[in-house]
Amino acid sequence: MTNPSNLEAHLEEGVGRLQDGLDGFIGDSGTPLSGRMHNAGGMAQQGLGEICDTVRDFTADRPLVALLGASFLGFVASLFIRRRR
Repeated sequence: MTNPSNLEAHLEEGVGRLQDGLDGFIGDSGTPLSGRMHNAGGMAQQGLGEICDTVRDFTADRPLVALLGASFLGFVASLFIRRRR
């Protein structure tokens, strides 16, 4: 299943690699950082998309476990919030 954000991540990574290649070909030493930033951003976005896909698949396969896990996380978060006040 192709996620639109996953497609964007692949495009961002590709643009970053293309910029790195062109910077090396032209010999421009001022902009390789921007290409690396695009590449890193695309990789991070791709990783986040894969995590979201995994969570979505897990909750579809095991809804009761997902509900119990979310309830537990909410309970723990409420304990931390209550202690701060």
